[in-house]
Parts: sequence; C-alpha cells; structure tokens
Amino acid sequence: MLLAWYVTKDLTQEQRDELRSSFREANYWWIGLAMVIGVLSHILRAVRWKMMLEPLGYHPRTSTTFHSVMIAYLANMAVPRLGEVTRCGIIQRYEKVPFDKAVGTLVVERSIDLVCLVLATALLFLTQFSRINQFFSEKVIQPIGDKLTESANTFFILALVGVVMLVGLWVFIRYFSHTEAYLRLRLLLLNVRDGIYSIRHLKNFKLFLLYTFLIWFCYFTTAWLALYALSETSHMGPNEALAVLVFGTVGIISTPGGIGAYQLIVTETLVALYGLDRTYAISFSWLAWSCQTIMIIFVALISLLAVSRLSRRQQHDQTASDTP
Repeated sequence: MLLAWYVTKDLTQEQRDELRSSFREANYWWIGLAMVIGVLSHILRAVRWKMMLEPLGYHPRTSTTFHSVMIAYLANMAVPRLGEVTRCGIIQRYEKVPFDKAVGTLVVERSIDLVCLVLATALLFLTQFSRINQFFSEKVIQPIGDKLTESANTFFILALVGVVMLVGLWVFIRYFSHTEAYLRLRLLLLNVRDGIYSIRHLKNFKLFLLYTFLIWFCYFTTAWLALYALSETSHMGPNEALAVLVFGTVGIISTPGGIGAYQLIVTETLVALYGLDRTYAISFSWLAWSCQTIMIIFVALISLLAVSRLSRRQQHDQTASDTP
C-alpha cells in the first residue's frame, strides 16, 4: 500500500480530477474482455499442470487443478508463497497427489515461467533496443551499480553464508544420516525430485509447449486489450503491450498481488519509454491491475465454494462407506 500511495502522492488536484475522469470515461468492455482472456490463461495453466502430474501416475480432474490454481493466486495476495503451499495442499487432499511430488512440479512450472519472462524480455530488447537500452541504463543498471558500490561487502557476505550452509549440510549428513529425521528429509527431497523429473516423461511435449506459449500469449493479449480501455492509450500497440507485460510481471512478483509495485513500474515504463502523460499512465496501471485482481478474487471465491462442496461430498461418501 505504501508504493500505491507513492505513485499518486505528488499529483496536483487538477491531475487527481483528470484521474477520476479517466476512470469514469474508460471503456470497460475492453476491460471485461481482458478479464475473460485472463481466466482462459488460468484454465490453460491448470490443464498444463495436470499434464505434469500424469507422468507421476496421478490423473487429477481439470476442475480440481483449476480451483487450486485460482485459490493459490488468492492466497498469494495475502501472504507471498502461501499460494504454492495451498495449491499443493488442495491437490493432495482431493486428488491424493503427494504434497512433495506436487511441489516438484511447481518448481518446474516456476522455472518455465522464468524462462518465458526472459524470452519476452529478449523480444522486447530486439524490437525496441535503443529505447529499452536507455531506459535500463538509467532506471535499472545505474541504480543497481550504485547500490553495489555502496555495499562492496555484499558478495563477501553472500559467499560466507553459502559456505556456512554447505558446511552445515555436510555436518547434518555426516552425523545424522542414520536418524529418522534425515531419512524423512531424504524421502521428501526424492519425491520433490520425482516431481521435477516429471517434465522428462510427458506424453506430448509439443502440446505442453503449446500450452505454455498460449498462457503467455494470453498475458500479452490481456495487456494489449487493456490499452484500448483509455482513449489516451488506445493508439498504442503490441510494442507497448509487450513492455507492460515484461515490466508489469516484475511488479506482480515484487509484492503480494503486485499492489503498488505494478502501478509504480508500469507508470514509469509508459512515461519514460513512450512519453505518456503521468496521470493517464497511473490511470492505466490501476485499470490493468484492478481488472486482473478483481477477476482473480471473483473466480477464486467461486473456486472456494466449489472446493467446499467437494469436501462435503467426500465426507458424505466416507460416512456412507463407513456405515455397515
């Protein structure tokens, strides 16, 4: 919330009035369409996750994987990384997929998302090199360099922490390898490894890649459609949408739900790269963030209701089976 305040704190009263006016005059049909595409991306993610679980010998229902994905997004808005725990817990309870193996598939999923973000960033550089290079030099590289110069001991501290962790791991293996705690930890890591290796045994790897491409294409399309909601950004096209996708994704993963960070980063991107008036850049950043956040909350609440019904049904079936 502090970042959200920081984005708007220097606006004059006239700019605040313009901001309210832009919200009133926005074309929310485009926002609604962006929400629909956003839901489609989550459905594709659920289907892709189901594909990753099948080589492990589990065949969860698509509805369950979808509900777990949506509830995970909602949980992440409250507490960072809580969503991953929630997601694996739901799939374990309702589809009997071991928690640790599900965690392994999520490690693969996050790695793939990182690769996709890197590829999207590379495409952004290739298509808009001169503009993006200057932006990065001024807003990213130089500030980071200044920070590293100010704290020259950072690398030494990180290296020392790494050495201590390695020594601690060696001591743990050397002196506790015969204990039950060590055996349980080893089994946990082996199951996580099995989840990670599931990617090697996919039945249709090309279809998996297609799903991955479509997920990120939906993200891109969502950003592009949102640009049409404001008359001041409706002239912008795929280049601007790609920049919003790349920098906006950084904002989303920076804070729970992206609140504040998304608005700050997208606003600076549109102002610094494309010369958009700051008031309308702020307006767009809030519209784009709000449409996806509201969609996630709405669909996740429906998923919570669906999971609750499934839980009651399982309890009823269990009671019926226990009755002589």
